[in-house]
Amino acid sequence: MRAGGRVALWVTLAMGLACRSRATEADADAGAAARVAPGNATLPACEVLLPSDVRESMLPGFTMKEDRACPTCGPLCTFRSASEKDVTVSVTWDCKPHYSQADTQALLQPTLSLGGEEIPALGKAAARRAPAQGMLQVMAWDDDTPCALIVTWLGGSPEQALDVARLALGATRPDSFRAPTPPPESELDSGTP
Repeated sequence: MRAGGRVALWVTLAMGLACRSRATEADADAGAAARVAPGNATLPACEVLLPSDVRESMLPGFTMKEDRACPTCGPLCTFRSASEKDVTVSVTWDCKPHYSQADTQALLQPTLSLGGEEIPALGKAAARRAPAQGMLQVMAWDDDTPCALIVTWLGGSPEQALDVARLALGATRPDSFRAPTPPPESELDSGTP
């Protein structure tokens, strides 16, 4: 497998784990999960969430590509550099209404139980973990929005993921997000026998 294919595979795996690791107790009921609208359906594009001045100070010389990693994830903003071909950086958001009131230890527990460590003084709560050699994933919950920010750095100097997380978290503005509207009761009951 070519290096580019491995990078894409690692980023996809990391994003899938990030989205899946934050399931709520309410989502445990598969029937309830099928009836609830995705919390991130209203997240704007990468250009809105990471304006050009932020992107340039965060990762100078990198180009950005946007994808959607999963139906309930925000945009996946992937950065690559022509001069640092072995480095791939991704930034994404996961917004859930309960993140605003959640206990910080409850937010951190899934990452800590996978061998991660807490990062002090970054957002409402933050943790880091190294899911693979040469990869660092930083997850930080914003103080001002019901969103978690996930930065995954693969190759080069992965410790820079912390700086990217700080800048991206600082760029996350409440006015960029619209609260998801729950579906009407009639839609919740449709399709159930």
